[in-house]
Formats: sequence, C-alpha cells, structure tokens
Amino acid sequence: MSVSRTGFLPFRFWAWAWFVAWLLLLGQAPAAHLAGLPAGVFFVVAAAGYAALYLLPLLLAPLLGRLAARMVGAGAGRLLSGAWLTLWSAFVQLVLVVDLLVFRQFGFHLNGFVWNLVSTPGGVESMGAGTATWATALGVAVPTLAANAGLLWLCRRQAGAHARAGRWLRPALAALLVCAVGERLAYGVSHFTGRADVLAAAGALPFYQPTTFRHLAQSLGFTPASRQPDKLRAAGGSFVYPLAPLRLEPPPRLPNIVWLVAESLRADALDAGIMPATSAFADQALRFDRHYSSGNGTRMGMFGMFYGLYGKDWFPVLEGGRPPLLMDALRQLDYRIEAWSSARFSYPEFDRTLFAGLPHSALHDGAQGEGWQRDRINVGQMLEFVRDAAQAPDRRPFMSFMFFESPHARYYFPPENAIRKPYLETFNYATVSLTRDIELIRNRYLNACNHLDSQFARVFDEIERLGLQNDTIVIVTGDHGEEFMEKGRWGHNSSFVEEQIRVPLVLRVPGVAPRRVAAMSSHLDLPATLLSRLGVRNAPHELSLGHDLLGRRQRQSTVISDWSSVAWVAADYKAVYPLASAGFANAGTFTPDDRAVADADAVRAAHREDLAQLLDGLSRFHRRAVR
Repeated sequence: MSVSRTGFLPFRFWAWAWFVAWLLLLGQAPAAHLAGLPAGVFFVVAAAGYAALYLLPLLLAPLLGRLAARMVGAGAGRLLSGAWLTLWSAFVQLVLVVDLLVFRQFGFHLNGFVWNLVSTPGGVESMGAGTATWATALGVAVPTLAANAGLLWLCRRQAGAHARAGRWLRPALAALLVCAVGERLAYGVSHFTGRADVLAAAGALPFYQPTTFRHLAQSLGFTPASRQPDKLRAAGGSFVYPLAPLRLEPPPRLPNIVWLVAESLRADALDAGIMPATSAFADQALRFDRHYSSGNGTRMGMFGMFYGLYGKDWFPVLEGGRPPLLMDALRQLDYRIEAWSSARFSYPEFDRTLFAGLPHSALHDGAQGEGWQRDRINVGQMLEFVRDAAQAPDRRPFMSFMFFESPHARYYFPPENAIRKPYLETFNYATVSLTRDIELIRNRYLNACNHLDSQFARVFDEIERLGLQNDTIVIVTGDHGEEFMEKGRWGHNSSFVEEQIRVPLVLRVPGVAPRRVAAMSSHLDLPATLLSRLGVRNAPHELSLGHDLLGRRQRQSTVISDWSSVAWVAADYKAVYPLASAGFANAGTFTPDDRAVADADAVRAAHREDLAQLLDGLSRFHRRAVR
C-alpha cells in the first residue's frame, strides 16, 4: 500500500478513510450499552481492526490504476484508481451511517431483511419515511462523495508529504494486525469463559464474524463457564426483556401445569386413527385447529413457546442465560419444577435459556435407547414426580415438562405400534430414496406418532387417577411440523411451508369448557395465556409478543422464525423476509398454501401495514423501542 509513482493509493488518504470509518464504528457504543472497561477496550480495538477490514478493497486501486495506465495512459490510470478510492471509501462511510441508525432503532444491523424492506414497494414508507427521508439521504450521500474526492485530490497534491507518511505504513499495518488478532483471541476467550459483556460489545459491530475455540479448549481439559441469568443486560446489548417488572396477584388456588411437547409433531397427526388417546383427550379440552409453531425448527419453536418472542431474540437470550418470565413467575410462586427430555437439554441449549437458573437435579435427560424407549423411561420418572407432588403434605403446585422424541427421524417405534403398513423397515440415510420411499417413510412416522400417543395416554390416565384434572393445566403440542415432500422437501428447518410450521395444540384448563377453536393461534400466545392464569397483571405487550388464548382478542397473523429469516403468515398471504444473507434462499411472497404469488410487489404493497407490525415486533424488546 506504499505510494506508487502515479499516486494510485496515497497512504494519507487511506489513513483518513480508516479514521473516519473507525469513528463511525465507535458511534455504535451508546446503542451497545457497553458494560465495564474490558468491554469498552475490546470494542475500541475491534472497531479499529474492522474499520481496516472494510477498507481492504481499496487495495484494488493500484491494480486498476496500473491496468488502465498500460491500456490507455497514465491519466486514465489515475482517474480510474481515484474513482475507485472515492466511491469505495464513501460507500463504506454511508453504509456505516445507515447501519448505525438501524442498530439504534431496531437492535439489529444491516441484513437481508433491511434490503428486502428497501426493495419492497411501500417498505420504507411503512416505517414512516417519505420524500423528505430520501432528500435527506441524498443530502448526506452527495457531500460524502464530494468530501472523499476532495480529500483524495489534496492527498495527491502533497506528494512529498506522502513520501514521509509512507514510512508509517508498515508500523500502522502491524498495529492493525495486532488489533485484529487480539480481538479474535479476546472474543474466543470471552465466549469460553462466559464474559457476556465482551460478547455483547462484539454484537454492536456490523458484520462481525466471531471466532470461538470452545471444543478445542475442552479437548485440552479446560472447563467452560456457565452463563448466569444476571448477565442478560450485557449479553443482549440493547435487548430489554421484560419492558416492566412482573406484577403478580396470584389466585387463591394456583394450577398445576403438565406440559407435553413432541418433536416434529405435525398438525394432521392428531387424528383418531393415529393418536386415538390424544384425540379423545382433545375432545375434553380446547383444541386449536389452526395453530402455528413459532419456528420451523426446535430452537425457535421452543423459544417462542416459552418466551413469546420472535426467534431473532434467541441469540441475546442465549448469551445472557436469561430464563423466560414464565419460569420467573413459577419460581416466585414456589412451584415444584422438574423437566424431562428424551433429547438433551444442552442441545439445543435449553439449559441456558428455557430452564436457565434451575438446578441440574431438576433437568433429566440421561435415558438410554431409541427415542421411543427414552420416552417410556422418562414418562415413568415424570409420573413419579407428579405422584410425589400431588401427595406431598404441603401441596405446593407443580410444573412438569417433557420433550418427547418418538416422532423424531428416523421414527423408531416398537412392533405393536405398526398401525400403518407397509413402512420403511430399514432406514439408512445413505441408501434411502425420497422419490421412491417417501410414503414408506411417512408410514414409519405415523407409527412413531401412534407410540407417542400411548405415552401421552399414560400421563392423561395418571392425572385422572390422582384426581388432578380440576387442578391441572395440560398442554399438548409439537415443537414444529414435519414435511414429507408435499412441497418438495422432507423434514423440517428448511422452509416455511404449512407442513413444517403447523402443529396441534390441545389445552385443558380447569373451569374452561371444551371446544374447537378455528381462529389462528401461535406458540407465541402460550406464555401470555399461562401468565394470566398465574395472576400476572402486566399488560401483555410488556412481557411478550403474544396474547391470552382465553381472552377476547383473535389473532389475525403470526410470525415464524428460523436462523436467518422471519415469515409473516396472514389469512390471505405469507411473506418470508431474510434477516441474514442465508435467508435469501427462502425469501418471497406466497399464497396461504405456499404457491408463489404472481405479483409479489403488489401483494406486499397492499399489506404495508403488516410490515410495520413486523418491524414493531422485531424492535419492541430493544432499548430504542421502549416508549
């Protein structure tokens, strides 16, 4: 990057461009709410390294300049290199300014969702922007370009100064390299040791790419630190949950809660021919016929079910180890709480999110065997807990949770549950053909659901035997659905088609008459529903993005998340917006039955108020969204 004979890359110009980018990154600090000196030092050093990283494309200027000089002449070389230097430097500065504004307002950086917002007709207008906004943007962009062009002209005129300044090139590059390597190491150590303040500082930098070495450190004998709930504020940066403290006025008689969640339980599996016991139980309860998960995978489905938040907020919650408000309320009310999983509480990281703060002795996940065998063992243990709690002298209310694995691929079950034949008897991922075998695979899944039904029945029967039916809320649902090539894919976690996001919901609440509910409902509504039964008096919007399923309000739309996208699902259309570059694969506008619409721009323009609601939900639990 030294001064070339034709001045293609003046060092002083690069230094000024880096300095401006660094200052703009430092402007993220107030929105990040940096907690303490280590986080502040990390942020300053990391910003220095990333400012240099963003400007690396300036290195193309000498190449472009020399190429043009050889082909056309020295003047053309200087012109082309100058244009590149000016445009890229101004581009970086403008992007950092826009990112700063977005991060302060919504709590996330520039991503696929923002691009979709800008490129969708009416998208920017849905945020309240208009002609004045575009005029302001133009009024910033033009002076920025002019300032960079003027700075480059001055730098090129001072050739002698460049020769002297060039002596600082190597020391400057060495210092920036130390910054880059140092922040990589600092982040990795902080991730391993649970320094949530440093992790939050990294999240304030746009396009930050973390470096971790958790598995390497564990292989060397080091033990990672556990995250604790009191680290939430630092871990989330601008993330604020809840918006107000819990206000509890518990009823005279608190209900027990039995919460049953099955892996990959799609909505139409709740059928009398497949799950007869659960279908009979649903006839004595509330059965929600148009219920949606909050995700197309386990993490986001369970996260929305317990927190009532969109999946984007999984990440600050995980880093901070923040339990859901529902668990806070249960502990404040002195509930006995124990949970079982036929998978692992550590993957997904539910021990650091949903059940954070519970002692390890209350989380049971060590059963052996296939999924159906683990389900049987865990149901037996859970029923022992229910019996002990029901017969305890103090009669404290209890909450028992279980995550079932029977319907998880490869869908294992015992011979007595083979109600659908033929089925794929040998399920080998290496030899299976989805085109040839999908119906056999589906039958295998339905047989596994039949076994799941037998385990649900054990729970229903024991509640009746103990006489707890008038004191116990029972929840039966799935974490997400499961597709069998109806829309071109098998499994889940790959798209937002109905088969992957629709699940059953059966809810039996003491004193509430059985009925079938045709209105839309969502996992996002479960926390508000349960908190209301516990005597929480907060306004629902202070605690979650859902509402009480037993209240008067009817849901008109819902939001479903995966790792990199959100889907807005309404009665007449479905829109998928990317939140990261990976989310572009599924982005689009669709009919309710998942066919691409002919004129996506027209559909979104006609529903621009929906986009405004989505933006409100994405930003509500971030500091700038607090009103």
